[in-house]
Amino acid sequence: MTVLLEAAGLSRRFDGQGGPVLALDAVDLRLPAGLFVVIAGPSGCGKSTLLNLLGLLDRASTGCLSLDGAAVEALPSAALAVLRREHVGFLFQDAGLIARMSALDNVVLPLDYRGVPRAEALVSATRALARVGLGDRAGTSVDLLSGGERQRVALARVLASEPRIVICDEPTASLDEANSGTVVEFLMQRARAGALVVCASHDPVVLAGAGLRIEMRRGRIVSTERSA
Repeated sequence: MTVLLEAAGLSRRFDGQGGPVLALDAVDLRLPAGLFVVIAGPSGCGKSTLLNLLGLLDRASTGCLSLDGAAVEALPSAALAVLRREHVGFLFQDAGLIARMSALDNVVLPLDYRGVPRAEALVSATRALARVGLGDRAGTSVDLLSGGERQRVALARVLASEPRIVICDEPTASLDEANSGTVVEFLMQRARAGALVVCASHDPVVLAGAGLRIEMRRGRIVSTERSA
C-alpha cells in the first residue's frame, strides 16, 4: 500500500516550569491510505501531541514528517494551512462546532474554506447530515442539539469534506454505546473508501474497529498490532 503519512524520528518538546518537557520522543511511523489506526495509552503518553503533528496543527521539534513523500516540516505556515485545509478533517471529543450556527452551516463551513461552490457545498452537507440521521435537524442551531447529535454533526462535516486524512481525538468519550458505534462505523467506512483515519481513544468500541493498534508510553511507541 502507498504510504500517505511518514514520520521519521519525530519529537516534540515543550517549555515547562522545570525546563523542557519531551512530549514525543523519536517516533517512526509509516501509515498508508485506507487504514483505520487507533492510538492507545495512558493520559500524558503523547497521543494528542502525535495527532497534532500528523494533522499538521503543530510542528515537530526534531525529525521529519512527510505527506505523499514530500517533507512538510519546513513549509511556511500558510502552505501548511493549505495542506491541512485540503487534506485533513478533524473529529474531536467536544465536536468543535461553531455556536449559534445551524447544523447545516457548520457542515458547509469547511467546504466554503476549500472554495467548493455554494450550491455543491449545500448538497454535500445536506446529504452528509441525512447519512448520520440528522436530515430533519439541518436548520437547528447546534446549541439546541444533544451531545450525541452534536458529535454526529461533526461527523457529517468529515463525511461531506471527504478528507484523505481524518484525525480523531477521543471522539466517543462523551457518547453512549449506540452513538459510539455509529461514529466508529462511519470512520471505518471512510477508511474503506481510501482515507487514512488516525484516532486516539481508550474506548473498546473504537479499539475493536482498528486495523492497526498503536500503544504509546512516555512519548514513545511501545507496540504495534495489526488486526487479523
